[in-house]
Amino acid sequence: MAYSNSVVFKFSIILIVIFAFKIRDIATFSINPRVTVTIKDVISGSIRLTVHCKSKDDDLGFHTLQSGQIYRFSFKPSAIITINTLFFCAFTWPGSPYRHYLDVYDQKRNTCTNCYWLISQQGGCLNGQCRVWQRIESIDAKNSTSKM
Repeated sequence: MAYSNSVVFKFSIILIVIFAFKIRDIATFSINPRVTVTIKDVISGSIRLTVHCKSKDDDLGFHTLQSGQIYRFSFKPSAIITINTLFFCAFTWPGSPYRHYLDVYDQKRNTCTNCYWLISQQGGCLNGQCRVWQRIESIDAKNSTSKM
């Protein structure tokens, strides 16, 4: 009889642990869903837009888009309330001596899980709300920068 109670007790503990992990996974998913950022080049003409996106921890590299093309990336924002997930991108194109910056996802400000950006020479529009460039830097011939 004691053996039977011991097995039942151990089995119950295992079930409780499994259940606890499943609850945590469900809560994390609903509180912290995956975010997709889409960037579309809508600069008129056949200008190539170079996009370079980063966060504090991730450098997503350089991507070149032709007019009308898109670049897309996905991530899970921080589940820790005191840590803010922020992705920003630098945009350059031929004929412009400047590097243009936008925060394409700021966990404190954005509520979108599908953040769709249209990038033009004036700035970016996120899901229909347009904003001018947050920062512009001059690019000299040696590829160094100076802030404007």
